[in-house]
Amino acid sequence: MVKLRPQATHVVLVLLAATSSVSALDVLVGGHAALAGPLSCGDTITVDTVLAADLRDCPSNGIVIGADDITLDLNGHTIDGDNALVDSCPEDEFCDVGVANDGHDGVTITGGDIREFAFGVFVFAARGNDLSDLSAAEHVFGGILLVDVARSRVRRSASVGNAGPDSGVGITLFESHNNRIAHNRSSGNAELGIHLIQSNRNYVGNNVVRRNPEDGIILEGDGNMIVGNRLVGNSIGVTIFTDGGHAVGNVVRLNYVRRAPRGGIYVDRVPERTVLKRNHVFRTGGHGILVGSPTTRVTRNETRYNHRLGIKAVTGVIDGGGNQASGNGDPRQCVNIVCS
Repeated sequence: MVKLRPQATHVVLVLLAATSSVSALDVLVGGHAALAGPLSCGDTITVDTVLAADLRDCPSNGIVIGADDITLDLNGHTIDGDNALVDSCPEDEFCDVGVANDGHDGVTITGGDIREFAFGVFVFAARGNDLSDLSAAEHVFGGILLVDVARSRVRRSASVGNAGPDSGVGITLFESHNNRIAHNRSSGNAELGIHLIQSNRNYVGNNVVRRNPEDGIILEGDGNMIVGNRLVGNSIGVTIFTDGGHAVGNVVRLNYVRRAPRGGIYVDRVPERTVLKRNHVFRTGGHGILVGSPTTRVTRNETRYNHRLGIKAVTGVIDGGGNQASGNGDPRQCVNIVCS
């Protein structure tokens, strides 16, 4: 099953290690207050800040958040890296992050472009952050990364064209809970659109996820809502699985999946009590819906013109009724589910 590549995972672990004993912000700025004059690459802000001009060719970080309850308004401007990773990043520092927030709650980041870093926006161990109206593009590892983040929002943002060697994810949540990822676009990344890793009770809704060569959305966690997303041209639309963790009580509802070469919606054998309801899956290269867990409830889904079956389910799956299938490559249309 597709997960973060080892190189990308290593970067996440390095960033986690950077905050385990020494504050990355203390290392970077030594506790200094925000500069009063124009911002430069690598500056730390501790008050509400409106960017007055682009920051170009930053050799490492763009802007570092240094206080709770502040707003960084990019004001339509661009924070731009130099499209080259720092050769040797110290273990107790952030490097190559467009906007970095190490542990500050109630932060708003809004209104501009962030390009050509390792990660566009990285938020660690924070609560109540709001990321909105951002474009995070052309980063090596990923556009937006949330690690140990709760009750935060990512909305109306685009994470596109993130494509380093063996990496490139639009939006990643790692051990992050009760967040809202809504009305975003994640397209043309080298690997995945949206990846939830050991993350619980998140809402992922009304996003457009297109042309990612691996999965559109991968979900590992409990009690997440995947609702109303439009997933077109990804290898698989939505995958729910667990890699030694949990995947219990997730809901996949009202999603539109089209032209996925390997299949539409896939539930692995281990996840428990998944609900698949009122999804529309058309013209995939595999099964429209493939269910490997008998505790999954399948209700009122529509699967048409898929290369194989409309719905393939294991024996004992919970048939909620109202499923429809027609024009699929396998004349049986559905297995272990009644389809009209």
